[in-house]
Amino acid sequence: MDAPVRDRPITARKRFGKFSRMEIWRLAQRFIEWAAIGIIYIVVARFSLTLASINPSATPIWPSAGFALGAVLLRGYRVAPAIFAGAFIVNATNAGSVYTSLGIAAGNTLESLIGAYCIHRWSGGRDTFSTPIGVVKFALVCFAPSSMTSATIGVSSLSLAGYASWPDFRAIWMTWWMGDLAGELVITPVMVLWATTARGLVERKALIQSGLTYAAAVAAGLIAFSPLLEQTPARTPLAFFAILPLMWAAVRRNQRDTATVALLLSCFAVWGTIANGGPFVRDSLNESVLLVLAFMISVSVPSLALSAEVAVRRRHEEHVDFIMHELSHRSKNLLAVIQAMANHSANTSASMTDFKRRFSQRLQGLAASHDLLVQQNWQGGDLAELVVRQLAPFEEIEDGRVDAGGPRVSLDARAVQNVGLLFHELATNASKYGALSVTEGKVVIRWKLDPVETAGRCLRLSWREHNGPRVTPPEHKGFGLVVIERTAAGALNGSVCIDFAPEGLVCTLDIPTAHIIGRVV
Repeated sequence: MDAPVRDRPITARKRFGKFSRMEIWRLAQRFIEWAAIGIIYIVVARFSLTLASINPSATPIWPSAGFALGAVLLRGYRVAPAIFAGAFIVNATNAGSVYTSLGIAAGNTLESLIGAYCIHRWSGGRDTFSTPIGVVKFALVCFAPSSMTSATIGVSSLSLAGYASWPDFRAIWMTWWMGDLAGELVITPVMVLWATTARGLVERKALIQSGLTYAAAVAAGLIAFSPLLEQTPARTPLAFFAILPLMWAAVRRNQRDTATVALLLSCFAVWGTIANGGPFVRDSLNESVLLVLAFMISVSVPSLALSAEVAVRRRHEEHVDFIMHELSHRSKNLLAVIQAMANHSANTSASMTDFKRRFSQRLQGLAASHDLLVQQNWQGGDLAELVVRQLAPFEEIEDGRVDAGGPRVSLDARAVQNVGLLFHELATNASKYGALSVTEGKVVIRWKLDPVETAGRCLRLSWREHNGPRVTPPEHKGFGLVVIERTAAGALNGSVCIDFAPEGLVCTLDIPTAHIIGRVV
């Protein structure tokens, strides 16, 4: 019997209530995020405006621009209302009118949005600091479309409303532009790099090395720029001490530490100049601070580019080393596979002629995955056929010792190569130590689509060994395991889980559906 009609609205209300609570929680999270960004923006901006000299709304020190750009790069365009609100409150409580405050806030918000959009489209987004060309592109975006937008809209708003004279437009615009540019070039890299690479500090050695680098930067900043020491003609050349921790961080550490050292040195330079000390002091405060900004820009971009170049070379050396180890490992595996094929062919052959036939067939199957790609013009290949070709040299699937099955899936060329490599490693291990090393052993391979991705689904492959020797977890990670992990996480942007269960090894690989090019049945 159907449920009474009066019960159905209750169920609907429960579902609606659950959905509503989720929406309320998301809105609360969004509000907290906006509030935090807005408050930080206001606090930093209010402090910066105390240094305004050429116009109450134009300050040569404006780290808020870098904070806003970093916030958009890290949190997305949805934080724009928080930036707009913070900029409006700061300017409305400082000088000008509601209309000029709205114009300045719009310019500051557009500055961060345009900068983030250009960096995402042209320079790799948050990965822009991973290569020298990425650093140069980031600097060019900050130099022109981003910071110039805020300076042009802001100074135009003040001039049109009568809060700035048109003859002073150029001087105010230059001060505004350089303040925003320096803020973006110094603050944004620190925010992005710390947010994306802070995990490396969990290691004690890395923490100590970074701490020593920062301590050296503080010492150089005190010697070169501190107002605590008397500024004499003999002390002025000591400003070049700042290059030492910068070069050390760029060559021996990483981009995160390089950006942090640049920020520390910039803070000391600003502190000394504001306190009327250090090598950048001139007749007027605005002129002195503009000279500091030139120093900040000159130390930030080149050191970041150098650090990125060193990181690229280091990654290349690690890649070459990995390839050489892999070649050695694959050569040894190949000899082990050939030996296993010869032993199995000899044990199951009735004559020398039969042995030659079986052994020749398995040798031909050893290079099957590459033949599969060649047949498809390196566009991809069928997963089922890939499994058959990869496992054929170890044990014939027809004899029942290898059971493989799943939906029809075509993978792209990268996935075919790397999944073939993964099956090769697993099969080699099974033939030497696992289920394929004994006659009663069996391997079960399955693949299916699982909804485990945040947006969409993934292809899940599983490898299970049965009736083989008892499995004991390895004491250290072998190169074969490293190859499997890099195949999943590195080359395919997926994940792998290996369980050394006593009854048989189990390996589960998740591949994003972006690597599927054929129809799934």
